[in-house]
Amino acid sequence: MLPRSIWRQIFLTDNRNPVSNETILKIQEHLSHHELYNKSMCSLPDIDFKLPALQGQNIAEHFKKIAEKQCGNHLEKLLDLASHGIPDIPRIWNFSPGWTKYSISGETVEIDFPDEDAYVFDVEVCVKEGHLPTLATAVSKNYWFSWCSNQLFEDKKVQDSILRNMGCVYELKDLINLESKKEQDRPIFKDQKERIVVGHNVSYDRSRIKEQYFVEGTKVRFLDTMSLHIAISGITSFQRNMLIAAKSGTNDRPQKKQQYRSKLGKMDEILEWQNISSFNGLSDVHKLYCGGLGLNKEKRNVFVTGTLTEIRKDFQQLATYCARDCQATYEVFCVLILEYQKRFPHPVTLAGMLEMSTAYLPVNRNWQRYLQDSEDTYRDLENELTQSLKREADRAAHLMENKAYEGDPWLWNLDWSTKPLKVKIAVSDVKKKKKAANVVTLHMPPSGGNGSAEDQANEEDDAGSHEIKRLKQQFQGLFNTKDQLFKRNSFLPGYPNWYSLLCDRLQDGLTGPSEVSTSAQVVPKLLKLTWDGYPLFHSRELGWGYLVPGRPIDLSRHDENATPFPLKEAFALSPPRTADKSGPVQGIITAEEAFMQLGQMTDLSADPLELAVHWQAIRHGRNNNMDHKDVFPTSDQSQKKHSYYVTSDRPAWHLGIGPYDVGVPGCWFFRLPHKSGVGNNVGNPLAKDYLNKIEDGTLKATSSSIAEHILKLNRNIIYWRNARDRIISQMVVWLRQSQLPRSVTNSDNFDPSNRYGAILPQVITSGTLTRRAVESTWLTASNAYKDRLGSELKAMIQSPPGYNFVGADVDSQELWIASIIGDSYFAGQHGSTAFGWMTLQGKKNDGTDMHSRTALAVDITRDQAKVLNYGRIYGAGERFAKTLLMQFNHRLTEQEAGEKARKMYSMTKGNSVFKLNSRGRQLASTLGYPPDEFVTQEQLNNMRKIARKDTKLAPLVKLPTEDLIERRMWSGGTESHMFNKLEEIAQSEAPETPVLNSRISRSLEPRNVGNEFMTSRVNWVVQSSAVDYLHLMIVAMRYLLDVYKIEGRFSISIHDEVRYIIKEDDKFRAALALQIANLWTRCMFSYQMNLDDLPQAVAFFSSVDIDTVLRKETNMDCQTPSNPYGLKQGYRIDFGCSYDIYQILEKTGGSLDSHR
Repeated sequence: MLPRSIWRQIFLTDNRNPVSNETILKIQEHLSHHELYNKSMCSLPDIDFKLPALQGQNIAEHFKKIAEKQCGNHLEKLLDLASHGIPDIPRIWNFSPGWTKYSISGETVEIDFPDEDAYVFDVEVCVKEGHLPTLATAVSKNYWFSWCSNQLFEDKKVQDSILRNMGCVYELKDLINLESKKEQDRPIFKDQKERIVVGHNVSYDRSRIKEQYFVEGTKVRFLDTMSLHIAISGITSFQRNMLIAAKSGTNDRPQKKQQYRSKLGKMDEILEWQNISSFNGLSDVHKLYCGGLGLNKEKRNVFVTGTLTEIRKDFQQLATYCARDCQATYEVFCVLILEYQKRFPHPVTLAGMLEMSTAYLPVNRNWQRYLQDSEDTYRDLENELTQSLKREADRAAHLMENKAYEGDPWLWNLDWSTKPLKVKIAVSDVKKKKKAANVVTLHMPPSGGNGSAEDQANEEDDAGSHEIKRLKQQFQGLFNTKDQLFKRNSFLPGYPNWYSLLCDRLQDGLTGPSEVSTSAQVVPKLLKLTWDGYPLFHSRELGWGYLVPGRPIDLSRHDENATPFPLKEAFALSPPRTADKSGPVQGIITAEEAFMQLGQMTDLSADPLELAVHWQAIRHGRNNNMDHKDVFPTSDQSQKKHSYYVTSDRPAWHLGIGPYDVGVPGCWFFRLPHKSGVGNNVGNPLAKDYLNKIEDGTLKATSSSIAEHILKLNRNIIYWRNARDRIISQMVVWLRQSQLPRSVTNSDNFDPSNRYGAILPQVITSGTLTRRAVESTWLTASNAYKDRLGSELKAMIQSPPGYNFVGADVDSQELWIASIIGDSYFAGQHGSTAFGWMTLQGKKNDGTDMHSRTALAVDITRDQAKVLNYGRIYGAGERFAKTLLMQFNHRLTEQEAGEKARKMYSMTKGNSVFKLNSRGRQLASTLGYPPDEFVTQEQLNNMRKIARKDTKLAPLVKLPTEDLIERRMWSGGTESHMFNKLEEIAQSEAPETPVLNSRISRSLEPRNVGNEFMTSRVNWVVQSSAVDYLHLMIVAMRYLLDVYKIEGRFSISIHDEVRYIIKEDDKFRAALALQIANLWTRCMFSYQMNLDDLPQAVAFFSSVDIDTVLRKETNMDCQTPSNPYGLKQGYRIDFGCSYDIYQILEKTGGSLDSHR
């Protein structure tokens, strides 16, 4: 636990509360049951240093006061803006560069910038011109404002290409000035004042504001009404799909009602959420909170598809459109801000969101180098990939000779038909002779000459002419055949049709199969891909799978008109294998029976099934009974479609997803597995989700060594191919030297020839139902991998000279939050549950941490166990676990995976039991059962069976189970107590997080959804508590930076890691401040859950990283195909350093004061 000196400074008392003997025995019994009691525990050296004094009587009061100090003035300004109303929209707008102010009296004044404390702001951008703002409007309680870009007064040509952003140079002069004069290069800090700007998806508007790109930051904060709406009325992805279906008129409401019929039988109550939620667009949100028919967004298209000329011509209408968006945002804001205060009463929540709205990512000229290197490497590798695929296509086309393709288990059912060369009727002999004579006459050499020199020259010319004449006469017949061809002839006559489809018609196919790519359906066949040694096959109905030869011919469906399948060749490629002896099973075909058929084989036929379908699949055995509560539910139509192909027989030597009969006699068809669940089809076996199967050899290319090289190339470029548009389109604003602070220009590392700039990530501070931040590029960026082109992306965010990144990852954040919830519920002591003990004391080396125990129990890797454990804690059930287990090991049968999942859930979550209500307790006590204990379903059924003999108990016996129980609970597992508490919170009348009392979205409250969406509600408790954790930590960090004058600013938070940009001289003080912020945050969680202590093992970050670039680990060199030499050699960027709490205390002397 915390050292006594540290504990006293936080919990502000001298003595710890004693633990009762009864509680100790309870904990011992529980841990012994799970074989964790008396296990060896590690002890840490004591830590002793003076913490900053708390601002209050306890840690909770401390956080409330420092948060109020940070957001109190902003909140006052917001409430003042909401209470006063706004003026009417001006009728006429001033068309001139810069800002114009419009008073209520109608007076118009050109100004430097809006000097208001709080206002609503909206920016419009001419998309064809790039990222720069075109016009903007703002409104405060007293005035309207408009801003026009210089672009509207200049003529400029547009480059219409995604690559235009690589060459664009955006500067501060092109942006909107909100706090300084347009020509002003540096902020004047003494003139700065706190302001609050409101907008819908305001991070988009913020990225067009000049002052936000200054390295030091400003006092302006941004409030996003979209984030407020999502926190108050956000919806799950499934609810979103239901709303989309309802909006498009395709809502199969009867099916949904049947699928989600509540035990209460009140469908109206369950669907009530549709009336109190909406999509996130301004028009939908305004309609939800303010009524009406929604906003007219027709004029928006002018900004999306129009030009600057069109905007100039329609300026008045477009400015009014922008102002109406401002007005609508204001009306939405007035409703949301009051509701937000009710549902999120703690000031830390608002303060945390405002701090997160200041995200800032510095870059330098290495950014442009990265883009160029990645794009160049991508083009090279993509060209090499295309050329390799062309060679494979050419190789396959040669199989037309002697119809060799008929013996190929991959290429046999391609379209090998050819188009004929169209020839006209032969020209008559008379016409031919006339034409030939004309040709000869035309090339007759001229006669006559003057002088011997001329004669000699003429003789030489005659000799050359005679040779040309002779050759022309020799090949004249060939030349004349062109007259027999039609002007428009068949495309690539003589080539198979599948080959022609890969060729460019505009080039007449002269460049070969230039249109081939890894997404083409023919490519897996050209590469002769195998899965576990079996040839891949595509079915129109079932997607991609593979064929296992050896099925009795008489059991297969036949089609006399189909192309014969080369069964003998398939047998030679994939002979039946030895099966596990598990007893006779009806319908199983043994290897011996299959070999007997081989001698009796004739040419067999099969249905040619073509054309790709949407890819996604997982094992779907014929006995797989789905219900509506599956994690990945499938429609009845999908099940009927697939069940038609399911066979009653199967090979004894192979297990997989199937088998199915797809009309290939002598073969079973098995589907490829996929992550997304049951009932979906695989559309491309070369997609990124199959890279690990290529690496482990399950999926192989067998056509040639070129094919293996193709797989490698595809693996290299797939990340950049998917992410390049988002990365290249990042808006980078470059700063001139005069716009950089002295702390940068005076640094020894400053290079005047370098370029320095920044990207403002467009973060939605509460972008999901759980209030997690959302951003499409940076919050989902990959770590660097050697075989992943462009994956060094994050490392291109590089601190300016004189500054460092200081940050840390919160260790096992969600696990610790979930465990402390269970510990407080069970015995009120840290580590009292098995789950809590493993989180705090479990060691990977001893196999006592939860991931190692799960991995051992179900025979998977520790990394795979992590996925299962987190999924379970987020509320996923056994079906989810079964699905994942079959992904991890595709050789598992569905039954085996189900047994492993049940074993794991019994060990972790426990077994389902019921807590009886008053009626249930009455029944139990009458029959002699302990009324206060939990009962299983079997015990409840026995009680009913016995009670039927007693006529007095007949009314109780007839009651359904729901009327006899208070709620379902879990018992006997390592995580049972945690899940009982999470479900208790999720099922409460008004679910809220246990620390900051943040309410769940209205669309998931029990009064609006009944008992549905429990997975999302349980998930919300943990995930939303993790958001509380982040808010607490960054509010504490902001307080320490301000109080101790540590020069720095918030940079970005990516899931459970946080990064700050800190002046180099202050980096160790900032590292200590981050450790203290984490300590305070953990103690706040403990205090709010009535735990008056904290284990030292989780009190501090395991390490704080100090670096000059963003990367997962400070010693990562980030070598990739586009950066083959790494950061150290290629970019001359040294590794960073990581410091634990002891090293940081040594560096700072345990003090945040600057004089140390």
